[in-house]
Amino acid sequence: MPSIGSVQKMEEALSLAEPQGPSGLIEPDAGAVLALACHCVMVDNGFVCMRPNGDASSKWMPQPRWSVELKDEWVFRYSMPGKRNTLVLHCSLQRASGRMLAHTIEAGNERNSHLLGLLLEKYVPDASKLSSKSWEGVLQHMDALIPMMQQHLLSPLLEAAEDAINTACSSGEAWAAGNAGARSPASRWLAYIMNPLGGPEGAGGGSGSYVVPAVLLTGVAVAAVAVYYARRRHQ
Repeated sequence: MPSIGSVQKMEEALSLAEPQGPSGLIEPDAGAVLALACHCVMVDNGFVCMRPNGDASSKWMPQPRWSVELKDEWVFRYSMPGKRNTLVLHCSLQRASGRMLAHTIEAGNERNSHLLGLLLEKYVPDASKLSSKSWEGVLQHMDALIPMMQQHLLSPLLEAAEDAINTACSSGEAWAAGNAGARSPASRWLAYIMNPLGGPEGAGGGSGSYVVPAVLLTGVAVAAVAVYYARRRHQ
């Protein structure tokens, strides 16, 4: 579906997250509705909700029992392509003030933590609609919620989140592929010395791991320096 950019698009996303409308929630509540809307913004921005066994009929559906896991708190856990750690959205409602605190954090990195305060009544103004089987008219001011979340919760979270390890680069295969055919004769010769069987550099040429003796590398380096200065003297 198109990106969420209006109340109507948010209603479409919510209908995929909970097809029975707000009445389909285990405990219909304005706080749960706003938390679910925040979850939809996360999914719309590429966050992948983590569920047991990955079971879900739609990417928009949160994990089971998300709305009753904690009292006045709603927790959603995500993965993100290219990022190493679990990313969390934690929404908590202060009933007395009517303020929702939306909190994003990177698991294992407490310094990557971001907070946004939301007035519940502004976004879910009519509690009588919580018994409806339709999301139409339940939420308001999504045009304000979405950019605020992107600016204060999503962008800084992703900018500071640890990147996943690139296994291709760590094995040397990507580096070898990117530099093939662009080397000088000397660099190709040294590559052959370090990888005589012609396999991907760092992979042992297809014959298992190997170690280049330190004395060989030292000899190559000394010889290269000697040739360099000999040429300088004859110029």
